[in-house]
Amino acid sequence: MHAIRIYEPGLAEVLKYEEMPTPEPGPGEVRIRLRAAGVNHRDIWVRQGAFGGFATPKVPGSDGAGEIDALGPNVKGLNIGQRVVINPGVSCGHCRFCLAGEQPSCQGFQIFDGTYAQFAVVSVNNVVAMPSGLTFAEAASVGVPFITAEDFFMRSQALPGQTVLLWAANGGLGLAALQLAKRRGLRALAVVRSSFKQPERLRQYGADEILVWDGGEDLVAEVMTLTQQHGVDITIDSLGQSTFEQSLAATRRGGTIVSVGSTTGGLVSFELGRVFRRRQTILGAFLGSSAILPRILPLFARGELTPIIDHSYPLEQADQAHEHLESSGVFGKIILEI
Repeated sequence: MHAIRIYEPGLAEVLKYEEMPTPEPGPGEVRIRLRAAGVNHRDIWVRQGAFGGFATPKVPGSDGAGEIDALGPNVKGLNIGQRVVINPGVSCGHCRFCLAGEQPSCQGFQIFDGTYAQFAVVSVNNVVAMPSGLTFAEAASVGVPFITAEDFFMRSQALPGQTVLLWAANGGLGLAALQLAKRRGLRALAVVRSSFKQPERLRQYGADEILVWDGGEDLVAEVMTLTQQHGVDITIDSLGQSTFEQSLAATRRGGTIVSVGSTTGGLVSFELGRVFRRRQTILGAFLGSSAILPRILPLFARGELTPIIDHSYPLEQADQAHEHLESSGVFGKIILEI
Protein backbone atom coordinates (compact mmCIF):
# COMPACT_ATOMS: atom_id res chain seq x y z
CA MET A 1 0.00 0.00 0.00
CA HIS A 2 0.97 3.66 -0.24
CA ALA A 3 1.27 5.78 2.88
CA ILE A 4 2.90 8.88 4.31
CA ARG A 5 5.76 8.05 6.66
CA ILE A 6 7.95 10.19 8.91
CA TYR A 7 11.54 9.18 9.66
CA GLU A 8 12.68 12.28 11.55
CA PRO A 9 11.09 15.44 12.99
CA GLY A 10 11.02 18.54 10.83
CA LEU A 11 9.13 20.70 8.39
CA ALA A 12 6.47 19.42 6.01
CA GLU A 13 9.14 18.05 3.69
CA VAL A 14 9.76 15.13 6.11
CA LEU A 15 6.38 13.65 5.10
CA LYS A 16 7.40 10.90 2.67
CA TYR A 17 4.91 9.27 0.28
CA GLU A 18 6.05 5.70 -0.26
CA GLU A 19 5.09 2.04 -0.42
CA MET A 20 4.97 -0.13 2.68
CA PRO A 21 3.47 -3.55 3.56
CA THR A 22 -0.31 -3.68 3.89
CA PRO A 23 -1.17 -4.53 7.51
CA GLU A 24 -3.25 -7.57 8.44
CA PRO A 25 -5.94 -7.45 11.15
CA GLY A 26 -5.49 -9.59 14.25
CA PRO A 27 -8.12 -10.90 16.67
CA GLY A 28 -10.72 -8.24 17.42
CA GLU A 29 -9.45 -5.98 14.65
CA VAL A 30 -10.58 -4.84 11.22
CA ARG A 31 -8.73 -3.41 8.26
CA ILE A 32 -10.18 -0.29 6.67
CA ARG A 33 -9.62 0.79 3.08
CA LEU A 34 -9.35 4.49 3.82
CA ARG A 35 -10.92 6.96 1.41
CA ALA A 36 -10.26 10.21 3.28
CA ALA A 37 -8.20 11.42 6.24
CA GLY A 38 -8.65 14.59 8.26
CA VAL A 39 -5.59 16.76 8.89
CA ASN A 40 -5.32 18.10 12.46
CA HIS A 41 -2.85 20.37 14.23
CA ARG A 42 -1.90 17.31 16.25
CA ASP A 43 -0.50 15.80 13.04
CA ILE A 44 1.86 18.77 12.80
CA TRP A 45 3.01 18.20 16.38
CA VAL A 46 3.55 14.51 15.60
CA ARG A 47 5.61 15.52 12.57
CA GLN A 48 7.67 17.88 14.74
CA GLY A 49 8.42 15.14 17.28
CA ALA A 50 6.28 16.52 20.12
CA PHE A 51 4.93 13.03 20.92
CA GLY A 52 8.24 11.21 20.81
CA GLY A 53 10.94 10.27 18.36
CA PHE A 54 10.94 8.05 15.29
CA ALA A 55 12.80 4.87 16.19
CA THR A 56 10.60 3.33 13.49
CA PRO A 57 8.89 5.29 10.70
CA LYS A 58 5.55 6.69 11.80
CA VAL A 59 2.36 7.00 9.72
CA PRO A 60 0.53 10.09 11.03
CA GLY A 61 -3.17 10.89 11.00
CA SER A 62 -5.92 10.28 13.55
CA ASP A 63 -9.15 10.89 11.64
CA GLY A 64 -10.26 8.75 8.72
CA ALA A 65 -13.23 7.20 6.93
CA GLY A 66 -13.51 4.33 4.48
CA GLU A 67 -14.78 0.78 4.00
CA ILE A 68 -13.98 -2.35 5.98
CA ASP A 69 -11.96 -4.57 3.70
CA ALA A 70 -10.87 -7.40 6.03
CA LEU A 71 -12.01 -8.84 9.36
CA GLY A 72 -9.71 -10.34 11.97
CA PRO A 73 -10.54 -13.59 13.79
CA ASN A 74 -13.62 -13.56 16.03
CA VAL A 75 -14.96 -10.25 14.72
CA LYS A 76 -18.75 -10.18 14.64
CA GLY A 77 -21.33 -7.52 13.85
CA LEU A 78 -19.27 -5.82 11.15
CA ASN A 79 -19.25 -6.55 7.43
CA ILE A 80 -16.83 -6.36 4.51
CA GLY A 81 -17.65 -3.24 2.51
CA GLN A 82 -19.34 -1.48 5.42
CA ARG A 83 -18.66 2.27 5.50
CA VAL A 84 -17.09 3.32 8.78
CA VAL A 85 -15.39 6.18 10.60
CA ILE A 86 -12.40 5.74 12.90
CA ASN A 87 -12.98 6.71 16.53
CA PRO A 88 -9.48 8.01 17.33
CA GLY A 89 -9.21 7.49 21.10
CA VAL A 90 -7.32 4.33 22.11
CA SER A 91 -7.45 3.01 25.68
CA CYS A 92 -7.10 -0.26 27.62
CA GLY A 93 -10.86 -0.88 27.78
CA HIS A 94 -10.89 -2.54 31.20
CA CYS A 95 -9.65 -0.07 33.85
CA ARG A 96 -12.13 1.78 36.07
CA PHE A 97 -11.97 4.88 33.87
CA CYS A 98 -12.65 3.00 30.65
CA LEU A 99 -15.52 1.10 32.27
CA ALA A 100 -16.98 4.42 33.42
CA GLY A 101 -16.76 5.91 29.91
CA GLU A 102 -13.88 8.23 30.89
CA GLN A 103 -11.35 6.80 28.45
CA PRO A 104 -9.10 9.91 28.35
CA SER A 105 -8.31 9.32 32.05
CA CYS A 106 -6.99 5.81 31.31
CA GLN A 107 -3.27 5.49 32.02
CA GLY A 108 -2.80 3.97 28.57
CA PHE A 109 -4.90 6.52 26.67
CA GLN A 110 -3.52 7.77 23.39
CA ILE A 111 -4.76 9.09 20.09
CA PHE A 112 -4.54 6.78 17.09
CA ASP A 113 -1.94 7.43 14.39
CA GLY A 114 -2.11 5.85 10.94
CA THR A 115 -4.77 7.38 8.66
CA TYR A 116 -2.38 8.92 6.13
CA ALA A 117 -2.45 5.59 4.28
CA GLN A 118 -4.52 3.48 1.95
CA PHE A 119 -5.22 0.95 4.72
CA ALA A 120 -5.35 1.07 8.51
CA VAL A 121 -5.94 -1.66 11.07
CA VAL A 122 -7.92 -0.71 14.17
CA SER A 123 -9.71 -2.43 17.02
CA VAL A 124 -13.43 -3.05 16.58
CA ASN A 125 -13.81 -0.67 19.53
CA ASN A 126 -12.55 2.14 17.31
CA VAL A 127 -15.02 1.65 14.47
CA VAL A 128 -18.22 3.67 14.13
CA ALA A 129 -20.77 3.12 11.37
CA MET A 130 -20.77 6.00 8.89
CA PRO A 131 -24.23 7.55 8.49
CA SER A 132 -25.73 7.79 5.01
CA GLY A 133 -25.76 11.27 3.56
CA LEU A 134 -22.12 12.01 4.36
CA THR A 135 -19.19 11.81 1.96
CA PHE A 136 -16.00 10.12 3.11
CA ALA A 137 -14.31 13.54 3.27
CA GLU A 138 -17.08 14.96 5.43
CA ALA A 139 -17.03 11.97 7.77
CA ALA A 140 -13.24 12.20 8.12
CA SER A 141 -13.51 15.87 9.14
CA VAL A 142 -15.55 15.23 12.28
CA GLY A 143 -13.52 13.14 14.77
CA VAL A 144 -10.84 15.00 16.70
CA PRO A 145 -12.33 18.53 16.57
CA PHE A 146 -15.93 17.64 17.39
CA ILE A 147 -15.10 14.99 20.00
CA THR A 148 -12.76 17.45 21.72
CA ALA A 149 -15.19 20.38 21.62
CA GLU A 150 -18.15 18.31 22.83
CA ASP A 151 -16.01 16.96 25.67
CA PHE A 152 -14.81 20.33 26.93
CA PHE A 153 -18.28 21.87 26.82
CA MET A 154 -19.67 18.96 28.85
CA ARG A 155 -16.84 19.10 31.38
CA SER A 156 -17.03 22.89 31.75
CA GLN A 157 -20.77 22.53 32.46
CA ALA A 158 -21.70 25.15 29.87
CA LEU A 159 -25.23 26.49 30.33
CA PRO A 160 -27.60 28.35 27.98
CA GLY A 161 -27.08 32.09 28.15
CA GLN A 162 -23.41 31.90 29.12
CA THR A 163 -20.72 33.60 27.04
CA VAL A 164 -17.75 31.81 25.51
CA LEU A 165 -14.58 33.39 24.11
CA LEU A 166 -13.03 31.31 21.34
CA TRP A 167 -9.53 31.94 20.03
CA ALA A 168 -8.68 30.75 16.45
CA ALA A 169 -12.36 30.39 15.61
CA ASN A 170 -11.81 29.79 11.89
CA GLY A 171 -9.99 26.45 12.25
CA GLY A 172 -11.44 22.95 12.44
CA LEU A 173 -11.67 22.97 16.25
CA GLY A 174 -12.90 26.56 16.30
CA LEU A 175 -15.77 25.93 13.91
CA ALA A 176 -16.70 22.73 15.75
CA ALA A 177 -16.82 24.67 19.02
CA LEU A 178 -18.88 27.47 17.44
CA GLN A 179 -21.52 25.06 16.18
CA LEU A 180 -21.71 23.17 19.46
CA ALA A 181 -21.83 26.44 21.43
CA LYS A 182 -24.82 27.57 19.38
CA ARG A 183 -26.60 24.25 20.00
CA ARG A 184 -26.14 24.87 23.73
CA GLY A 185 -27.53 28.40 23.56
CA LEU A 186 -24.21 30.08 24.33
CA ARG A 187 -23.21 33.54 23.20
CA ALA A 188 -19.97 33.17 21.22
CA LEU A 189 -17.21 35.77 20.91
CA ALA A 190 -15.03 34.53 18.04
CA VAL A 191 -11.43 35.67 17.61
CA VAL A 192 -9.62 35.45 14.26
CA ARG A 193 -6.28 36.70 13.05
CA SER A 194 -6.22 39.87 10.96
CA SER A 195 -4.69 37.78 8.15
CA PHE A 196 -7.95 35.81 7.88
CA LYS A 197 -9.93 37.47 5.09
CA GLN A 198 -13.47 36.19 5.65
CA PRO A 199 -14.35 36.85 9.30
CA GLU A 200 -18.05 37.48 8.65
CA ARG A 201 -18.48 33.86 7.48
CA LEU A 202 -18.24 32.85 11.13
CA ARG A 203 -21.68 34.30 11.85
CA GLN A 204 -23.47 31.61 9.88
CA TYR A 205 -21.89 28.96 12.14
CA GLY A 206 -22.69 30.57 15.47
CA ALA A 207 -20.48 33.61 16.10
CA ASP A 208 -22.37 36.46 17.80
CA GLU A 209 -19.40 38.84 17.92
CA ILE A 210 -16.19 38.73 15.87
CA LEU A 211 -12.93 40.10 17.24
CA VAL A 212 -10.05 40.59 14.80
CA TRP A 213 -6.62 40.15 16.39
CA ASP A 214 -3.24 41.11 14.96
CA GLY A 215 -1.37 38.46 16.95
CA GLY A 216 -0.05 40.82 19.59
CA GLU A 217 -2.66 43.32 20.74
CA ASP A 218 -4.58 42.99 24.01
CA LEU A 219 -8.26 42.16 23.44
CA VAL A 220 -9.25 42.08 27.11
CA ALA A 221 -10.73 45.59 27.12
CA GLU A 222 -12.88 44.76 24.11
CA VAL A 223 -14.07 41.53 25.72
CA MET A 224 -14.94 43.41 28.91
CA THR A 225 -16.95 45.96 26.95
CA LEU A 226 -18.89 43.17 25.26
CA THR A 227 -19.65 41.50 28.63
CA GLN A 228 -20.56 44.63 30.66
CA GLN A 229 -17.20 44.35 32.47
CA HIS A 230 -17.99 40.89 33.85
CA GLY A 231 -15.76 38.80 31.58
CA VAL A 232 -16.74 35.62 29.76
CA ASP A 233 -17.89 32.43 31.46
CA ILE A 234 -15.67 30.13 29.40
CA THR A 235 -12.55 30.77 27.30
CA ILE A 236 -11.35 28.21 24.76
CA ASP A 237 -7.62 28.70 24.24
CA SER A 238 -5.86 26.57 21.60
CA LEU A 239 -3.00 29.02 21.02
CA GLY A 240 -1.24 28.91 24.38
CA GLN A 241 1.75 31.15 24.91
CA SER A 242 0.57 34.20 22.98
CA THR A 243 -2.95 34.29 24.44
CA PHE A 244 -3.11 32.53 27.82
CA GLU A 245 -2.47 35.68 29.86
CA GLN A 246 -5.39 37.35 28.07
CA SER A 247 -7.55 34.27 28.54
CA LEU A 248 -7.09 34.48 32.32
CA ALA A 249 -7.88 38.19 32.37
CA ALA A 250 -10.91 37.95 30.06
CA THR A 251 -12.57 35.15 32.05
CA ARG A 252 -14.89 36.12 34.89
CA ARG A 253 -14.49 35.27 38.54
CA GLY A 254 -15.48 31.60 38.88
CA GLY A 255 -15.16 31.03 35.14
CA THR A 256 -13.33 28.34 33.20
CA ILE A 257 -10.31 28.53 30.91
CA VAL A 258 -10.09 25.51 28.61
CA SER A 259 -6.53 24.76 27.48
CA VAL A 260 -6.82 22.71 24.31
CA GLY A 261 -3.60 23.42 22.42
CA SER A 262 -0.42 25.42 22.25
CA THR A 263 0.06 26.29 18.59
CA THR A 264 2.04 29.44 19.50
CA GLY A 265 4.11 27.74 22.22
CA GLY A 266 3.50 25.88 25.45
CA LEU A 267 5.45 27.88 28.05
CA VAL A 268 3.33 30.35 30.03
CA SER A 269 3.96 32.23 33.26
CA PHE A 270 1.38 33.78 35.56
CA GLU A 271 0.86 34.52 39.24
CA LEU A 272 -1.15 31.66 40.77
CA GLY A 273 -3.09 34.01 43.02
CA ARG A 274 -4.86 35.37 39.95
CA VAL A 275 -6.45 31.95 39.53
CA PHE A 276 -7.25 30.86 43.11
CA ARG A 277 -8.35 34.29 44.35
CA ARG A 278 -10.79 34.53 41.46
CA ARG A 279 -11.85 30.88 41.85
CA GLN A 280 -11.12 30.14 38.21
CA THR A 281 -10.84 26.64 36.76
CA ILE A 282 -8.18 25.69 34.23
CA LEU A 283 -9.47 22.66 32.30
CA GLY A 284 -7.18 20.57 30.12
CA ALA A 285 -8.85 19.10 27.03
CA PHE A 286 -7.43 16.17 25.06
CA LEU A 287 -10.00 14.42 22.85
CA GLY A 288 -12.91 12.87 24.84
CA SER A 289 -15.03 9.83 25.61
CA SER A 290 -15.41 7.14 22.95
CA ALA A 291 -19.19 7.55 23.30
CA ILE A 292 -19.16 11.03 21.76
CA LEU A 293 -18.50 10.22 18.10
CA PRO A 294 -21.34 7.71 17.61
CA ARG A 295 -23.66 10.16 19.36
CA ILE A 296 -22.85 13.21 17.24
CA LEU A 297 -22.33 11.65 13.79
CA PRO A 298 -26.11 11.31 13.19
CA LEU A 299 -26.45 15.07 13.78
CA PHE A 300 -24.41 15.63 10.62
CA ALA A 301 -26.57 13.24 8.63
CA ARG A 302 -29.65 15.18 9.79
CA GLY A 303 -28.10 18.54 8.92
CA GLU A 304 -28.02 19.74 12.54
CA LEU A 305 -24.23 20.07 12.40
CA THR A 306 -22.19 20.95 9.33
CA PRO A 307 -18.84 19.50 8.22
CA ILE A 308 -16.81 22.44 6.90
CA ILE A 309 -13.99 21.59 4.52
CA ASP A 310 -11.54 24.26 3.44
CA HIS A 311 -9.54 22.23 0.90
CA SER A 312 -8.79 18.65 -0.13
CA TYR A 313 -5.43 17.29 -1.30
CA PRO A 314 -4.44 13.88 -2.66
CA LEU A 315 -2.53 11.76 -0.16
CA GLU A 316 0.77 12.27 -1.95
CA GLN A 317 0.47 16.03 -1.32
CA ALA A 318 0.30 15.73 2.46
CA ASP A 319 3.23 18.14 2.73
CA GLN A 320 1.19 20.83 0.96
CA ALA A 321 -1.78 20.09 3.23
CA HIS A 322 0.40 20.68 6.30
CA GLU A 323 1.79 23.91 4.89
CA HIS A 324 -1.75 25.07 4.17
CA LEU A 325 -2.88 24.31 7.74
CA GLU A 326 0.14 26.13 9.17
CA SER A 327 -0.67 29.26 7.15
CA SER A 328 -3.45 30.19 9.68
CA GLY A 329 -5.77 31.25 6.86
CA VAL A 330 -7.82 28.05 6.94
CA PHE A 331 -11.61 28.02 7.24
CA GLY A 332 -12.57 24.57 8.50
CA LYS A 333 -10.78 21.30 7.84
CA ILE A 334 -8.05 20.17 5.49
CA ILE A 335 -8.70 16.70 4.01
CA LEU A 336 -6.49 14.12 2.31
CA GLU A 337 -8.31 12.16 -0.40
CA ILE A 338 -7.00 8.59 -0.63
